[in-house]
Amino acid sequence: MKDFLTRWTRLTLIILYMILIWYQSSHFNPESLYESSYNLNPNFILIIGMLLELLHIVEFGILYILLMIFFTSFGPISRLKETISITISILYSVSDEIHQYYVPFRSFAIGDLIKNIIGIIFMWLLFRVLNKKKLMKTGRNSISK
Repeated sequence: MKDFLTRWTRLTLIILYMILIWYQSSHFNPESLYESSYNLNPNFILIIGMLLELLHIVEFGILYILLMIFFTSFGPISRLKETISITISILYSVSDEIHQYYVPFRSFAIGDLIKNIIGIIFMWLLFRVLNKKKLMKTGRNSISK
């Protein structure tokens, strides 16, 4: 029963996070920032722009991590679980970009898709490095196939 609750909670967290991404991309209007930019310091605007661009790298990397945490409730980390998590994260990123094509003031952007994938790959590498250190401490030497 405990495993079921753990899995259900993790899956619910993933779904809520995916809804948050979808909602944010549906309701964010870059034009609203443009209108308020007249009153702001140009350096502050630059920092805001950089943070918004970094958000692409972070948000889908977080989705990958949430998926991997969910899959660890079914046993040790494996290449199959990593592949499934990467695939779901990339496909959701693509679906979000397609979705933005139909949202006013938004657009489908290959650059955004590339940033999303970079974030997924970065988190995959980070997850592997951290997991490798954990495996070395426990005496295991690799991720199962």
